[in-house]
Amino acid sequence: MKKTKVLFAGHDLKFARIIMDNLASKPTYEIRTDEWTGHNTHDEEKSNECLNWADVIVCEWGLGNAVWYSQNKKPHQRLFVRMHLQERDTMYPFSFNLDNIDKIIAISPYVYEEFYRVFRFPREKMTMIYNVVDTGHLNKPKVEDAQYHLGIIGICPQRKRLDLAVDMLEKLWQEDNRYKLYVKGKMPQEYPWVWNKDEERAYYEEIFARIDNAPWKDAVIFEGFGDVSEWLSKVGIILSTSDFESFHLSPSEGMASGAYPIILNWDGSDTIYPKDYLFSTIEESVNRILTINESEPTEDSQNKLKSYIITNFGLEKIVDEWDRLLNTGFHSTVN
Repeated sequence: MKKTKVLFAGHDLKFARIIMDNLASKPTYEIRTDEWTGHNTHDEEKSNECLNWADVIVCEWGLGNAVWYSQNKKPHQRLFVRMHLQERDTMYPFSFNLDNIDKIIAISPYVYEEFYRVFRFPREKMTMIYNVVDTGHLNKPKVEDAQYHLGIIGICPQRKRLDLAVDMLEKLWQEDNRYKLYVKGKMPQEYPWVWNKDEERAYYEEIFARIDNAPWKDAVIFEGFGDVSEWLSKVGIILSTSDFESFHLSPSEGMASGAYPIILNWDGSDTIYPKDYLFSTIEESVNRILTINESEPTEDSQNKLKSYIITNFGLEKIVDEWDRLLNTGFHSTVN
């Protein structure tokens, strides 16, 4: 059987990795990557080698990679561009050769509509496939008292709003000092592009000083970057406090582990998550957490959370959609 040669190209392939690995495990695909060093910087010789090899090209992010491949794609090849949200605020999509792009893939209905609104891509060129969540990897037993442990994954840049997570902890801790906030991910000092901006640095210095001077300072536990599956076993409440997101995997990963999601209603969150998990204020969020913990979490309630993620963003479902897309070059668009 002749394998379809699929190339994934882009500067950041972390969100595509699980899709790539799963496709590579199938007998019908051979996978390669062209990893760019930046939004518009790459080894052009390597990219040309990859271009000559591929049957299908998937540009992960619609940045300089999608411009280059759309301008150099060969007639017999198919090209897909998967876009998140960051691209909306760049000029790269205006330079796409749309004639050479088979489909532009958005990761949520809101993102789909935003890209149509801003760039007026032809709808017949657009489709929507959600991000994928490896539910099996995240399904681990919870530790004792996990229901009192809030978790936030990723606090950089400022728009992730660590301050709002801290606001929640403070109010909860005053009610019950068993509450803790676990923070997963790199610190702002580890990102020069964050720490070298005066406004960003001032924000983090203020929030860290607030924590250090609080009676609940020991209830905020910072843990480094890395695999989240073990970390989530001690988290019973997963937070999404951002000003805006394209999809935000954190609530999905938390739900897949059985953690209850508290999502501060950013634009488009209602196209991904049920309204029961969306909140407008800190007070609403805190009251829901207190209400949940008035009764012991049950296995049924955790299974409901896990089932939602498996049904909507599970590996089998999403990879099947990619498989159909790569095999036919067509996928039903969002109405």
